[in-house]
Amino acid sequence: MIEFRLLVDEIDYEKLARLLVPLLADKMKEKGGVASFLGGRKGAMTAMALQMIKTMDQSERDELLLRLVAEKSDTVVSKINESSEKKALGVHVSAVSAQKLP
Repeated sequence: MIEFRLLVDEIDYEKLARLLVPLLADKMKEKGGVASFLGGRKGAMTAMALQMIKTMDQSERDELLLRLVAEKSDTVVSKINESSEKKALGVHVSAVSAQKLP
């Protein structure tokens, strides 16, 4: 097994939200109930997420991203592996983690 370490110094949180919120909405639609109702409103969910991100300072945005990576690491790994398979990269990722550097 090989460990790769990527250092990220800039993140466009608005673009990231536009990518991730629709994926979250799809997952919510599968659950049924209120989550399904909210999941059917991708545009509204994206607008709310973008507005929330704009009100946060940089450290709050970073903390949110770290929490999401920790909580959804299995989903992140799955999406990376799906992409790798589609592009025939021959790489399989087994884990993803993130931490804020001092």
